[in-house]
Formats: sequence, structure tokens, C-alpha cells
Amino acid sequence: MTHIIKKMLVIIMCILLSACERQPDSEKLRSALEKGLNNTFGTGSFNIIKLKRLGSAIDSTAPSNEERRVVYYDVVLEATKNIELGSWDHPGAAALVTLIGAGPRSIVGVKSEGNSAGDRITAHASAIYIKNNGSWERVAPAGYTAEDGLFLENGIQKPAAERLISSLNNITTSIPYTSSKTAQKVVQQELERSVTRINGRLARLQDGYPFAAGPGKGEYLVFAHSLADIAKKQHVKMIPLITSGSTENIDLLRNGNATIALAPADIALMAYNGKGPFEGHGPFTELRTLGSLYPELAHIVVRNDSLIKNLRDLRGKKISLGSIGSGGRATFEQVLSAHGLRAHEDYNIIDTEFTTALQQLNNNEIDAAAQITGTPASPLRAEMAQSKLRLIPLDPIAVKKLTENNPALLSLSIAAGTYSNQQKRITTVGTAALMLTTSELTMDEADNIVKSIYHAGQYLLAAGSTQGAQVSVTTSKICLTVPMHQGAAEALRKIAHTALPRAVVSKNTLPKKTMSDDTGIESLPHGM
Repeated sequence: MTHIIKKMLVIIMCILLSACERQPDSEKLRSALEKGLNNTFGTGSFNIIKLKRLGSAIDSTAPSNEERRVVYYDVVLEATKNIELGSWDHPGAAALVTLIGAGPRSIVGVKSEGNSAGDRITAHASAIYIKNNGSWERVAPAGYTAEDGLFLENGIQKPAAERLISSLNNITTSIPYTSSKTAQKVVQQELERSVTRINGRLARLQDGYPFAAGPGKGEYLVFAHSLADIAKKQHVKMIPLITSGSTENIDLLRNGNATIALAPADIALMAYNGKGPFEGHGPFTELRTLGSLYPELAHIVVRNDSLIKNLRDLRGKKISLGSIGSGGRATFEQVLSAHGLRAHEDYNIIDTEFTTALQQLNNNEIDAAAQITGTPASPLRAEMAQSKLRLIPLDPIAVKKLTENNPALLSLSIAAGTYSNQQKRITTVGTAALMLTTSELTMDEADNIVKSIYHAGQYLLAAGSTQGAQVSVTTSKICLTVPMHQGAAEALRKIAHTALPRAVVSKNTLPKKTMSDDTGIESLPHGM
């Protein structure tokens, strides 16, 4: 009898443990997701057709005093009304991937021309739950890690190349960390230049377009790889290049080491006029745009426990505005000036990139970090999921002043739900990410590239870029601060003429700060 009782107890314990492993269950997942969708997109905008819990795992990033689990599930959503998830100033794909805790490649069904009532969107999703007083509570959607990109085409390494690589390795290892910082910097700069030049020359050799993108795992590089995948299907070969960002991208266009490049509209305008970080180079009047891609918004991030509520509270604080020479830094100095804060007088500028700045912010080494980027910014999304950081808004009066005085800036907002634990809309300014080239690009080449970017059915979101859902022919001429290439202008006219009706009549409340094509350069706004 005793043996039977012990056996029954073991069975009961196994059942209870199994039940614990299945918590939180599918109903809790459904309820939390439905609440988030209603709060962000409006009650009843989506129906949850199907939700299947797949399993869970211990959250290895949780603090030592917390018990957290990451729960994985598949979900099918159905739109109950026409909805444009590529909107620039309303909740869209960025908020959706955050709410369901997915990577952009995990979502299928978001259409660049807009989704209609009845359309279904499927996703592999995830969420983080914490155990509190015996019950599981949803903390945030789980984040995702940007994929590492391959920056060179696969090929056979020749013995000569292997010897040169070996020599480079010997040089780099011969400079110990104890050596002078000048020696280390020389090696780093020369290696970066070499990689960029090799990539550019290989791309030209293979009849592709060297595509100046951005830093590893940054939004620009992710977008560039996604676009390259899409363009390949249109028989257009783009070779994304890893760079330090928009300023270097434009320099690569100027010296011929890149054919196409990404940069914000405000930085492009500075380059065209020879202002800001380009002052020593003179005006780059051969610079042309192939169209606007997606909005990049000003993000000002502080610690969640900080007393900072608005930008004026940053007086006397340490603020990371990016690395020296970055274009976004000049824009942020204008933003802070509109709030009554003078550069180098009313606040201390810290020279660090955004990802490093977020770590410094968490470590109480700085008070705020600033970045102009597409939403959701991958590094920030991961940090916001831990509830340690928050965004602060710009003053509406300052926004009006900034957008009236700067043709490259737009009044925008970071929609509620774009980041975890961000319940309210964040007032800010933004600009457009532009696809740039030079006047040397032929009409036919411009036509081919533009068609590969804006053709109906280019699902850049599914190809890996969250911002890709916002690329559309209807927004392709917003905030064009440099002349449009004639070939691009003609291609966009053709695409707009043949586009689906919903894309043509799509409403857009954004101010259309646009530039004409090569035939109307005289209308270009000069100065900042």
C-alpha cells in the first residue's frame, strides 16, 4: 500500500510540474496580445484567428532575483478594416513587431500598398513573463537580435590573398593594447579603408552596385541587406558595404567608391551645400536622390528612474549625441538649441555611438542618449524590454520652430506601443532616409534601381527590415532635400500610374517637403 501511495504522489507531482511548465497558458497569451492590439491600433482593429502556444524557456537575461520565462507561440491575425501598416506617423509594422515580440522575418502578410479588411497576418511570436506571488504576469514582448550580415560575396580565397590576410593579422597582433592609442587608431583606420575599397572594387568587378549602408547590426545595414535580397529577384545586384554611417556613405559616393548610399535628408542637404561635417569638402552638387524610403525619428532616451521629464531638464547633464563627425550630432544640437540649450555651454557632449551610449546610460555614466533612427531601433528595443529606459518627448512649440526653419525636418511622433512599456505617443521630429546616388548614374540604371525599390509586392519586412514596411511610392517624394535623378523621377511616375488604387489614393498628412528632379534644381533650399 505504501508503495502504491508513493507512486501516486510521484505521478501527481509530475502532473503539477508539467502544468507549471505550461504556464502562462494560451488564454493568458491571447488576452495580453488582444489588450495590446486594442490599445495601439484601436479596439477591434484585428481579430486573433488562431494562437498556438509552442513552449517556453528560462529568460537568461532576467535579474538574479526574478523568475522569468520566454514563451513562444504562433499567431494568425485578421484585419477588420483597411489599415496601412507602412504609415509614417501612425502605429504600423514597427508597433506590430514589438507587440507580438517577433523579428521582421517572422511576420508574413504585411503589404506595402496597405492591408485590406479580411487580410491575414501570421507570425512566430514571443513574450516575456515574470512570476509574481505565484502567478505569471506579462512583462514585455521578447526582443530579437539583428542578424549578422555577410559583407563580401562568397568566393575562393587565392593563396596570395591568404598571405596578405596573414600579414595583416601579424600587423594587428603586433600592436598590443598597451601600445600608443595613435598606433592602434592608424591600424584601425587603414583596415576600415581597405575593407571598404575591396568591397567597392569587387562589387564593380561583378557588375553590381556598391551600396554604402552603415555599421554592423545597425538599421541601415539590415535595410540594405533586405533590399539587396528583394532587388536580386528584379535582376538588380546590390552589394551592401559596412560603413561608419551616413557621413562616410556620402564621402564614398563623392569619391566613387559607392554607387548608391543611404543617408538622412538633413545630412544629404548638408552635403549638397557643403555645410556641417562636409564644410571642408565644398558643395556636393552632383548628389542626387532616387527617393525617400522611410522616416527616421529623433529618440532621446533616459533612465526609467531619472527625474528628467523633458529636454529642458537636460541642462547641465551629460548627453551622448553620437561619435565626432556624425551628421545626426549637428541635428541634435539644433534640437537642443530649440529648447534653450546651447552646445558646449548648457550640457556636456559625450562622444559615443548609440549602442555604447545605452550601456553607459544603464551604468549611470551619462544622463541621456540621443539617436536619429528608424523605428523600432533594434538596440533600444532590447533595452526597453527590460523596463530600465524610457523616451522623453520634444516640446510641441520647439517642434514647430524646428520644422519651420529646417526644410529637412518633419513633425512626427513615435507611436504608442513602438517600444515595450511605451504606453504614450512621443512627440518628436524626424527626417526621411534617402536613397542617394550621383548625376553620373545613367537614366536606365536609375530606372532599374527605383523599380526594384518601389515595385508593388516588394515585401521588405519579410526580407528582414522592420522599416521596410514603410517604403512606398506614395511616400517616395517626402522630404527630398537634394535634386531627384531624372531617371528616378520618370520611374516613379510610371510606378504611381500603374500602382494599386489603394496606394494611389492613400492619405498622407505629412508635410510634403519635396525637391524637383534634375530639371528643377533652382528650387533647391540652400542653407540650414
